[in-house]
Amino acid sequence: MQKKLLIVEDNEKLLNSMTALFEDYFVVYEATNGLEGLKKCRLNMPDIIISDIMMPKMNGYELTEGVKSNDRTMHIPIILLTALSEDERRIDGYKFGADDYIVKPFKFDILLARVNNLLKTREQLQRIYDISAPINHDFGVKDPVLSHMEALLVNHFRFRKFSIPEIAELMNLSTPKLEREVKRLTGMTPIQYINDFRLSKAKNMLQAEDLSIFEVSHVLGFRSLSYFGKAYKDKFGISPSKTKQI
Repeated sequence: MQKKLLIVEDNEKLLNSMTALFEDYFVVYEATNGLEGLKKCRLNMPDIIISDIMMPKMNGYELTEGVKSNDRTMHIPIILLTALSEDERRIDGYKFGADDYIVKPFKFDILLARVNNLLKTREQLQRIYDISAPINHDFGVKDPVLSHMEALLVNHFRFRKFSIPEIAELMNLSTPKLEREVKRLTGMTPIQYINDFRLSKAKNMLQAEDLSIFEVSHVLGFRSLSYFGKAYKDKFGISPSKTKQI
């Protein structure tokens, strides 16, 4: 089944050109401004979005924020297009949750490669989050606070460059409130719970997936293979390589 791509661009000529180029690879939906793009995103649930930044009614930053702040659509990767190349503009895009950034004019093969790379990463993350093997937490039915925190870690931060204050802000909680809730529910601090969550995912992946220890460590955002190995052994009492042999 073909993946679905939403292109949001107010320049009609460029929009038509991109549609013509991408329609051999994707089911393509079009929008000419951010407001229309947000509506089509929620209606059609595309697998990925390419959007211009400077548009009428709603710009690309606002579109990105609208997509990433909704639980149903926050997982959808977004590539922002702009004629501006200043680093400050890129930083603005990433702050709103953009996954990638490309400056116009661009070569189609480069943009296609970026699209495919983001989709591949998203599929890896989906496998991580959808692994059916249970996680060994003895907390009964998972509280919405914990589920929301885990979903942000996977879908928004991609397991990388996250901080507890950032997670708390996205959950509309103060950092102390989040810390109290997680401590009450689990007996752990938020960072301890998140590390425990990542290690449990790692064990499931090593048992269920044909991935190397390095690949598992990398996709789960551990800062080094040696740190991953030590943390894994501290939690489970055996090394990652022993887990793969079982």
